[in-house]
Amino acid sequence: MNKNMVKSAGIAALAAAVLFTGCSKFNPDTTLVTINTGDGTKDTISLGYANFAARYQQSMYDQYLLSYYGEGMWSTDMTGTGSTMEDDTKEGVLEDIENQYLAKLHASDYDITLTDEQNTAIADAAKKFISDNPADTLEVMGATEEYVKQYLEYRTYYSLVSSAAKEEAGESISDEDCWMRTFSYVLFDTTGTTDEEGNAVEYTEEEIADLKANAEELAAADDYSAKAEALEATASTYSYLKGEEEDDTMDMAIIEAAEALDEGDTSDVIEIDGVGYYVIHLDADHDEDASQTKKESLESDEFDKLLETWKAAITWTVDEKAWAKVEFDTLFKTLETETEETTEETTDDATTEETTDTEESEDATEDTEVEDTEDTSAEEDTEETSEESDESTEETEAE
Repeated sequence: MNKNMVKSAGIAALAAAVLFTGCSKFNPDTTLVTINTGDGTKDTISLGYANFAARYQQSMYDQYLLSYYGEGMWSTDMTGTGSTMEDDTKEGVLEDIENQYLAKLHASDYDITLTDEQNTAIADAAKKFISDNPADTLEVMGATEEYVKQYLEYRTYYSLVSSAAKEEAGESISDEDCWMRTFSYVLFDTTGTTDEEGNAVEYTEEEIADLKANAEELAAADDYSAKAEALEATASTYSYLKGEEEDDTMDMAIIEAAEALDEGDTSDVIEIDGVGYYVIHLDADHDEDASQTKKESLESDEFDKLLETWKAAITWTVDEKAWAKVEFDTLFKTLETETEETTEETTDDATTEETTDTEESEDATEDTEVEDTEDTSAEEDTEETSEESDESTEETEAE
């Protein structure tokens, strides 16, 4: 069993405690992706660079997931789709690389170029990363200063271009497009309960009548929150787009009742067949925080559409046989050792933050152990790339 000790520091867009290794059984200069940009220009992405990006992502997942899912996680079908976690992750990495490449390709559309300060910071960060990791581990991994610089540069361009494109898209989004209303709700669930053995137990007619009486008491209360607390009922909140005609999460009967309320009003009892009795209270006719979240979600949607337009304008050809040579055949494990404080370097406000599916720690240097094993596989669908504020509607489910 081959073991390497790895010491890594947080740098710019690369997380702290990065654990690298891998057996490079291929020529890193091999062309993995051939790109025809549509204007007669051809470009390439090397297998070595893509391997670096993939193994880096694997290392992050190993840190957070290995202790939960075990050493066979990378070869396991975690999503039930017939593909392994390794396959899913590698697919996500290629999508990330393409999105980042396209962002850099279209940076001039937004008059974006990296400043001398940003380029210097990226170069310094790459040097520090290489110097902070043992030469033998970097050699096994195939990590080079040039790959780290390329990685940071791509992420920086993606961050800057996506921000600019979203800001531009936001100019055409009206207040009505993202006007969110928020209400509190209590559900008096009539579907029954479970006994100590987990068996379903239906409520009696008398118990259901008591629940309805509690709902009516809450609907008539002057102080909604206080009465809900007195009834030991759980109040949750929900935000929806003003005037919406369909909702994927909340029953439209509840939305329609909310539409009829003014801010501060409480509804009558709303009976939903097979569910129970709802009583809602309109907290905000215009929830500014929820509206901002909705606007950001719409901006992200527009940027995703723009990315698809950019993709359609190029030819992106992957050498699948070469890509198959990148394997997650080595696990990355964090040792339980003393943590050292480290200074994190950043390239610029917008330089270092790109939302990806990889959760990255940002401060702390750790000693880590890389352990060769036969196979690996991690769960979690990282559907990675593209940072979106997912849903504009936020629901906290009541009991």
